[in-house]
Amino acid sequence: MRPPVMLRGNAQNECNQHESDDFLFLASEDEPLLKRQQSLSPDGFLTLRRHIVRHSLTKAIRKNRRECSPSRRVFSPKTRPGRLFQSIPSLMKRLIILCVLVPSLAFAGLRAKPTPTPKPTPTPVTVGVDGNEPLIAEAPDGTLYISALQHIYSSSNSGATWTELLGPIYASSINLNSDSSISVDPGNRLYFTFDYPYAGTTAVCTSDDRGITWNCNPAVVPGGTDRMWTLAPTITDDYETTNEGLYETSFLHSTDRGSTWAPTSIGAGLLEPQTGPLLQIPGSSNVLQITKIFGTLPQETPELKLYVYSPNSTGSIIAAVRSTGLGLPVALPSAALSKTGELWVASEEPNPAGGEQVVLARSTNEGVTWSKLPPIPGTTTGTATFTWVAAGSAGHVGVIYYYTPDSANPNGDLTVFANSTWSAMWAETFNADSPAPTWTVKVLEPNIHTGAICAASGCSGDNRFSGDFISALIDSKDVAHLTWMKEDMATQATTILYERIKSTPPKIKTK
Repeated sequence: MRPPVMLRGNAQNECNQHESDDFLFLASEDEPLLKRQQSLSPDGFLTLRRHIVRHSLTKAIRKNRRECSPSRRVFSPKTRPGRLFQSIPSLMKRLIILCVLVPSLAFAGLRAKPTPTPKPTPTPVTVGVDGNEPLIAEAPDGTLYISALQHIYSSSNSGATWTELLGPIYASSINLNSDSSISVDPGNRLYFTFDYPYAGTTAVCTSDDRGITWNCNPAVVPGGTDRMWTLAPTITDDYETTNEGLYETSFLHSTDRGSTWAPTSIGAGLLEPQTGPLLQIPGSSNVLQITKIFGTLPQETPELKLYVYSPNSTGSIIAAVRSTGLGLPVALPSAALSKTGELWVASEEPNPAGGEQVVLARSTNEGVTWSKLPPIPGTTTGTATFTWVAAGSAGHVGVIYYYTPDSANPNGDLTVFANSTWSAMWAETFNADSPAPTWTVKVLEPNIHTGAICAASGCSGDNRFSGDFISALIDSKDVAHLTWMKEDMATQATTILYERIKSTPPKIKTK
């Protein structure tokens, strides 16, 4: 039995001819049913009417929620109201207007449609099973990319599904565990840099068709190199760093979209290989890079510092090395720029329970001065590691990290973590620029690994399942994109995971 139809146009005009009836009649298009209505007693008719309403008219009533009016009538296109009521005149005054009929639906056994259940939090999406050290970037056209050593993945549907790109020939599986980095310029040109072969020369490849075809310079920096980063903030200027020889950071500049590169400066010292991503505040002539300084020189204190490069200056001396006041994290360091040009850095430090807590600092003047934030709630006990910071609009900051409730020093005896179970976590705030930020902390994925988690050359084997870092970004629409690693402990197979999180600032309570 099809639902009744709300007539408009000429049909509505015919309804208007019966305004004096003071009712809204609802009927079915089922002619046999109409004949059955004519033979029923008044009580039987009303019972049948409620049955019709319950099973046939619910959608129509909800679809056509309007103010009640005697001039509005719903009826079958095959049965005019006047003709129908000529056969049942004694029932006409028993019919009621819609304003009365709708409340009576509950009496007929129909209950209001429940409020739709909110969609559950999106579960992590599997990106792929090849590579680790996932680094995420977004193109202006919305395409997402994740580089994972020599492997590269893309998504054109906001991270719902991912495809592993064929990649340039120089990034073939022969590279084993090559370091890599990605960036996308304002013209959607994708930059993919890696060492070729493993621990060999630094290569830079570019693609203008989302990674289908590539143009490559396989030896931008010759010799043995390690941990390269690339940044393409404009169409005319592109930057590259790589650790060469005795792990001295070299900085290069391209003004022709990656075709040729010229070295312009070097880092502050030797044996400082653990650098983070390149950043540039719009309008600034400086390029910034967070770096772990281990204190190999007598005057150095182990801490996170900021390299400042000036690509347009002559000479090979780095412009400045600025202290952040934060200690060294376990994994490679991270830094991020907000839309307003604030520089954010995340790290770990000892907590009162003997583990490690997540701490952040921000700078509004390219690292000249810093403000340190209180530790992220939930990390003042247990152990956090592999922190990576992301920033969006003013005050919107997030940190992805691994966490276990067991408290111990991740830079000490790792056997104490032999039975520790770790989770991937996401902490987010919309008032990070306040003295006491309000954080929302959620578990992205529990049980991602059992045992210790370590990075860089200080460890090897299964405990390095994530490589040197995990990562996150907050895009121009304040949507967070997160990527991390998970391990199947039975097989030790690893998987790259991704999650998209769109949060809104909490409502401010008013008195």
